[in-house]
Amino acid sequence: MASSSSSSLFVITFLLFSPLCFSRESPSQIPDGTLNLSLLWYGQFTPVQKERVRDFIESLNFDAKEGLDPKVSAWWKVVEGYQERYEVKEIYRQKSSSKTVAPRIKVKVVRSYVDEKMMFGKDLTIDNGEKLVETAVGNMSKVVPVVLLSSQVRAHHVGFCNGTCQEYGLTIKSNIKGQEKKQPYVMVSDPEVQCPGECAWPFHIANKGPHGMTYQPPSGEIGADALIIQLATGLADVATNPAITESLFKSEPPYSTDGNHTSSIYIVDPATKCFRVFGSGAFPGFTGRIRVDPLTGGAFNSHGINHLKFLIPSIWDPKTKSCYTPM
Repeated sequence: MASSSSSSLFVITFLLFSPLCFSRESPSQIPDGTLNLSLLWYGQFTPVQKERVRDFIESLNFDAKEGLDPKVSAWWKVVEGYQERYEVKEIYRQKSSSKTVAPRIKVKVVRSYVDEKMMFGKDLTIDNGEKLVETAVGNMSKVVPVVLLSSQVRAHHVGFCNGTCQEYGLTIKSNIKGQEKKQPYVMVSDPEVQCPGECAWPFHIANKGPHGMTYQPPSGEIGADALIIQLATGLADVATNPAITESLFKSEPPYSTDGNHTSSIYIVDPATKCFRVFGSGAFPGFTGRIRVDPLTGGAFNSHGINHLKFLIPSIWDPKTKSCYTPM
């Protein structure tokens, strides 16, 4: 684990990636309110998996009136609301008042790269995990690589299926001038094959605690919709982390950090905190209030582009101090 004085270092470790850390001094990775994603499809994926990921990402900013409610974009607005913890720049101030409004975070895919032959092998280690991140970045700057691992990749040795189904962090690599550059990333394992009882519920029976009901996935493929749940969790957690977003704003967040703990209502990893909560009234083994499509039997709690249906995780809402659910 990289280290420095505790007052200037904000460290979060997700897998067992010892070189990964968060720095309070990291440069902004969401310039001008845009989250540019570079997707790396590592291994073989079904057409439905690829399509669902693309449709979900496009749905994050889709809030047209003609769409069905509740929308995926309403969930993303909770993510955007985390920026209200800062004193935002004048450009975001309302003209007629002194109030500030959280800027939008526009998400778009700027690159999509497929490596079906898995050039770094099928066993994920610390070293080749970092190489995957670097491959996803390529020669681009100010992007957040999203590494999607197929069912052929074995990720158990670095912590997947041991309390997490996705992870995000900052790698530390050297640039051309020999200076360290911190690169945020999101990595998602295959939830259906690698650890379905932990990562594919409620589309697969849970392997721990109350099993609860299982449901049909809205797309018809467990691997596709379980992937969306984990991807949504990773994107929400990385986009709300102050180490990545703080450079958009003028001031430090109005709270102090002590290790991984904070006294603020703006918590770290707000989607992970609401693990296995999909609707209001949720409790262990019960998703909470969701809907079932009478035509397909697929369970969902939100709508995206082209009236598509998604089941997405809840997220901690600092305004209500509870898990926000679309339904």
